[in-house]
Amino acid sequence: MKRIRLPHEQALVLQQINELGEEDFTGLAQGLRFGRAKLAGIIQVLHHKRLILVRKSAYAEVWVRLSTKGQQVMRTIWPESAGAMFAA
Repeated sequence: MKRIRLPHEQALVLQQINELGEEDFTGLAQGLRFGRAKLAGIIQVLHHKRLILVRKSAYAEVWVRLSTKGQQVMRTIWPESAGAMFAA
């Protein structure tokens, strides 16, 4: 796997999504205590790196989850988190 540069805040967002399985944008922002603009920027970068998948619900909510590549990165960074992906 190609080496990916992952700053601390991006890694935190990935870890939170990994633990939750899938999360809506608002809940993720509240859980991480990040402002909406800050989280939107991080989500955009992670999506560009193809580490997360983003979808909009019928009610205009934004939901995020790890992509296959994101799951692989999580297993590399935090091997002990591999079970969390399947528990959700």
